[in-house]
Amino acid sequence: MEALGWNQYGGWRIGIRSFDGKRYYYYAHLRQNFPYALNLEEGSVVTAGDVIGYMGHTGYSTVENTNNIETVHLHWGLQLIFDESQKEGDNEIWIDCYALTRFLYKNRSLTEKNQETKEWFRHFQMKDPCAIAFQEQTTVSGNQLSASQ
Repeated sequence: MEALGWNQYGGWRIGIRSFDGKRYYYYAHLRQNFPYALNLEEGSVVTAGDVIGYMGHTGYSTVENTNNIETVHLHWGLQLIFDESQKEGDNEIWIDCYALTRFLYKNRSLTEKNQETKEWFRHFQMKDPCAIAFQEQTTVSGNQLSASQ
């Protein structure tokens, strides 16, 4: 998890960089007052199917936590990064994700709702070898390090 917080255009948003640094996933316009999963924070490791946030209609305001969009939806994007110059600047490569979303919908993960906290979570846990390797790499002598260290 690389970015988590308010952006005047995207509202409550999440940014996730892949372990190899070649992809950046962007989720925006999340729900007012409770946009993210409870334990989510910058530096969290997430895998496919994890519940990370909730759809909403925040954004387009300099005032934090403002619903300023008519329709509840999820804005998500995928940026491909082949070179560091593509992270910020004129060489960015963004992918239209709607066809990909239709494909992934067929393979979605079963989720359940915790009635006490009202939070959703995945029903089946999965082991992602890349996530495990990343966590082992960033854990030194029992101390958790950030990926940038």
